[in-house]
Amino acid sequence: MKACVLYIVLVLTGLQLPAQVITLSDEHQKYPAAYPWYREDRSGSLSFEEVIQSPAAFTRSSTSVPDFMGNLSRAIWYRFEVVNNSPVDQWFLEIKGGYMHRITLYQLNPGGAVDSMTLSADEDFKLRPIRSHNLVYPVQIPVGQQRTFYVKATSKSLIRASMSFNTMQTLYENSTFTSYGNGFFAAFSVALLLYNLFVYFSLRERVYLYYIGYIFTTLLHTNLVSGHVVAIFPWLDFLNTTVLLSLVSVFSILFTNSFLQTRRYVPFIYKSRWYVMAAFILPVLLFFSGQYALAILVLSNLMFLLFAYWMLTGIIAWRNGFQPAIYYISGFGALALMNMIFELKILGLVNENYWIDSCLYIGSALEAMILSFALASKINFYKKEKERLQEETYHQAIHFSRELISMQEAERKRIASELHDGLGQKLILIKNKILRAEQPGASTHLSGEALSQNVADAIQEVRDISYALRPYQLDLLGLTSSVKSLVQESLDAVQMDYRIDTDNIDGMFSNDAQINIYRIIQECINNIVKHSGAANVEVVIKKQKDGLKICIADDGKGFDRSVNPNGFGLKGIKERLQILGGTLTLTSAPSGGTRFEFQVPE
Repeated sequence: MKACVLYIVLVLTGLQLPAQVITLSDEHQKYPAAYPWYREDRSGSLSFEEVIQSPAAFTRSSTSVPDFMGNLSRAIWYRFEVVNNSPVDQWFLEIKGGYMHRITLYQLNPGGAVDSMTLSADEDFKLRPIRSHNLVYPVQIPVGQQRTFYVKATSKSLIRASMSFNTMQTLYENSTFTSYGNGFFAAFSVALLLYNLFVYFSLRERVYLYYIGYIFTTLLHTNLVSGHVVAIFPWLDFLNTTVLLSLVSVFSILFTNSFLQTRRYVPFIYKSRWYVMAAFILPVLLFFSGQYALAILVLSNLMFLLFAYWMLTGIIAWRNGFQPAIYYISGFGALALMNMIFELKILGLVNENYWIDSCLYIGSALEAMILSFALASKINFYKKEKERLQEETYHQAIHFSRELISMQEAERKRIASELHDGLGQKLILIKNKILRAEQPGASTHLSGEALSQNVADAIQEVRDISYALRPYQLDLLGLTSSVKSLVQESLDAVQMDYRIDTDNIDGMFSNDAQINIYRIIQECINNIVKHSGAANVEVVIKKQKDGLKICIADDGKGFDRSVNPNGFGLKGIKERLQILGGTLTLTSAPSGGTRFEFQVPE
């Protein structure tokens, strides 16, 4: 492009354009175009001729490499002058174009000639004159002379043009060292990613898939920003910061909720997870609708909220007893710290060197390593938790065995007492009557009717003892009729009003389960009779999709569970319910009656 007339007019009129002067003196040194003069082109329609006609429109940047993200500008113009006091005239302007879309370099030469070159940071990699992961423009600056340069930068996300002048030797040396370093950190992260992929196929836990997705998209974004994605995979030129960061955020939220077990340790975070992930759809929609600057502005604000989401969730989970959360906090904290250092470099508050330039790679590698430790720690945590639960189960089994033996002994004692005091006494009475009647000269007349009644009483005693061991109605009539009979006989005997409403539940459960259900209901009814002082009792038994619901309620005096947590025969009920795999909801208060609700799975 030529702008001879404009250039001559400007020189003749003596107008001074604001400019940054860069002096090149040592061919082995890198010369950054820091704190540049810039001009915003909000519509992106300004031509080069219009730009050089308005020198006062340029502003000096207050940061080393300015960011243009929320101003909704479509293009940014930079201007600087270069004085070549070095022994070489062939230099190269390197622009780190990870965020860029299209960059055009204009060089004003004596006589008004203008040289220009346009390169794309996200496409046409093979068209670059020097195939590097950054955009490299060859510039000819004769020794001892000065040249003026303009740069027009456009982007579909963040406009951040980090520029520097180098010789080919300096470019090669810096690129070699940077490539080895970044390659090492990237390979380290990939190795951890592959390791956790192997662990996933071994354990089949989704948290490893979320980790893999998160680390992979993070690495992809880091390489996109550094320019390596287009250099290595030109066919991925459709990728951009807005879409990738949204994917990174979604995977991080999935990993956070899965790893930290938020459903258990941070319930309110767990309930909000879908809303948080849905928020990251907005910048993607804005991007594909062509609102590039607005999309990155919304995304940047969401990223700040996401960082707070990470830290808040990790800290609460750790405080609620999930110890592996400390690794989670450290991993995401390391990534945030490295990003903060990188931003300080952009602001010119930290001197630039390899380690500072590679903060994004280092942060990703540190995070991948620490999160791998976190996953390993989680396995160890649950292993210890499993061992603790096994030990508790063992002690509970011992306790249950002791209680079972104690109950068996008590049952035997009860049966022995009933056999001795009840049935035994009746049999002795029958025996004595028969013996007296058989003695010679006995005056006692043995009445067949009286003897028959005594035998009938003994038979009933045997039935009562047998019924206490196993209700015969269960085998003869089924569970439904047995429960009805139990409620009617028990409450009629004490003249309590009652209502019983039960579905037909015969055949729903095994014989052992039926016994336990019957005994649970029996225990509740017996305790109502003995302790409640109730006038009305309600028994409702209903089928459900996944089992059986039993409700037993009375209007009696109730009890305070804080004073006697195992009162009202709860111990035996809980043990039987545990065998059934069911749950109990108990509502009771002094003078407020008592309500039992049992859920028994089929």
